[in-house]
Amino acid sequence: MTTLRRRRLEDLQLRGLAPKTQPCYVAALHQRAQHYRRPPDQLREEELRPYFLCLLHEKKVAESTFRIPL
Repeated sequence: MTTLRRRRLEDLQLRGLAPKTQPCYVAALHQRAQHYRRPPDQLREEELRPYFLCLLHEKKVAESTFRIPL
């Protein structure tokens, strides 16, 4: 497990998310990194808005799915 993934899981635990919910958040982070073909820690904040708009308009994900990566 990478340091970044471990840190993310710890952050999710601190937020009180259930163990079965945590993999969804980690998967969302991984999908975002795949979209940009860069590790998550190299993404800039201004790149997130276009990604979320892509999820909403092009991939037409459900609102509950859309809220996970926020």
